[in-house]
Amino acid sequence: MSVTKKKTIKHFRKDAELKEIGQNIKKFRELRGYTQSELAFMCGDKDWSQISRMERGVVNFSISYFLLVSEKLEVSAKDLLP
Repeated sequence: MSVTKKKTIKHFRKDAELKEIGQNIKKFRELRGYTQSELAFMCGDKDWSQISRMERGVVNFSISYFLLVSEKLEVSAKDLLP
């Protein structure tokens, strides 16, 4: 009986950059006076958890969602990047 090893897929992450993007999202969200829940609802989410994970820099998010967040915050996506 042969034992096959599972291939581990390593996902690319740049933690420092994700944290900086998250800090920028939080800064603009607070400047606009939105809670995490309000911003999440504006983006079509049911709760605040995705915004919270983005702001803490602990999640790889899609480009589409990132662009949606920048649109709802009324800032250029460039303004949210490091």
